[in-house]
Amino acid sequence: MRAALDIALKDLRQKVRDRSAILLSVVAPFGLAALFGFILGGLEEDFHARWALVDLDGGTVAAALDEGPIRAMEEAGFLSVERLPTAEAARGAVEEGRVETAIIVPAGFSAATVSGSGSEVELIVDPDAVISGQVARSVLAGFAHEVEAVQLSVATALGSVTESGSATGLPDPVEIAGLAEKARQMAAPIALVDASAADRQASNTTYYAAAMAILFVFLSAQFGLVSIHAEKRDRTLARMLAAPLHWWSILAGKIIVSLVLALVSMSVIVVGTALLLGASWGDPLAVAALVIGAAVAASGVSLLVVAFTGSESQAAAGVAVVAILLAVLGGSFVRANQGPDVMAQLSLLTPHAWFLRGVNDAASGGDIGSVAGPAGILLAIGLVTGGLGLLRSRRMVLS
Repeated sequence: MRAALDIALKDLRQKVRDRSAILLSVVAPFGLAALFGFILGGLEEDFHARWALVDLDGGTVAAALDEGPIRAMEEAGFLSVERLPTAEAARGAVEEGRVETAIIVPAGFSAATVSGSGSEVELIVDPDAVISGQVARSVLAGFAHEVEAVQLSVATALGSVTESGSATGLPDPVEIAGLAEKARQMAAPIALVDASAADRQASNTTYYAAAMAILFVFLSAQFGLVSIHAEKRDRTLARMLAAPLHWWSILAGKIIVSLVLALVSMSVIVVGTALLLGASWGDPLAVAALVIGAAVAASGVSLLVVAFTGSESQAAAGVAVVAILLAVLGGSFVRANQGPDVMAQLSLLTPHAWFLRGVNDAASGGDIGSVAGPAGILLAIGLVTGGLGLLRSRRMVLS
């Protein structure tokens, strides 16, 4: 074991002086994580719209629209409403960019609605504020359905009164208004209760920091293993074998270098993105378990790939191809749950998907127990592929 450690220390001193290793292990993944976070970070901002409301009616139905759904959204912080006196003022506010959407309630709206003759609400939307306009249309459509339900209730009540013979002629407007108010105040017969599962997704900044970390850890892990071919080319491997060294000691030293480089690369990215980019990784113990599992998986897969190559350039190219392929399938560039179902299923064959799943759990409040599954699968992938690579590498070292 002492010989393996000596070989590992010798290689690590060489890698510390190798700028390309530092560039590929730390600078590139950190830079890409920052780029992805900057580009996609704005998608996480809470929705907030700016509307203008013009009430030219002053009736009870118009007041119900303002005091009901619009006021509720305003109090919830989703909406800022500027109440204006005229339609011209509302159009001007939209054109000037002070508001994104204007709702204009015409005169006679309440009376027309109560009488059942129907009325229209004018909606003015800034072409660049698509989401704000869609929300406004949804709010007005929901309010219209509620009004229709009230009208149906009132019509049913008036119909029963007329059929009983206790009322003749046209219904009393006061009676209609009273029935409408009672119908409006009645509780909905069916209530929807949101029992959605908690959001178990990391922020875009954290997710893409993790995605770049797991992508480049494979490229970092190769440096210790690819050097086997360099040792063969320079005939230093033959001299080491001529000394009283076992082949497995040489290989163990290379594997230690691979693991150390992978751990250092991922640790620097985790700490750096947390301090400089605001990434929120979650429980440190959970993240540490995932980092160790990812380093073992990357070293195992890299060893297996290198074992089937015949030169340094072939090994570097092979690891790069496998790393990119696994990253694409595993969701390092696009979240796996945003693609086709078949891609989501295939992603489970990659260490990248399990690492990112574990990061999602840790970042959303999970502890080390919640990431035990992903971390265990990462270790299993590393041990299985590493074991197969070790068997194959014996022939590569001794040939």
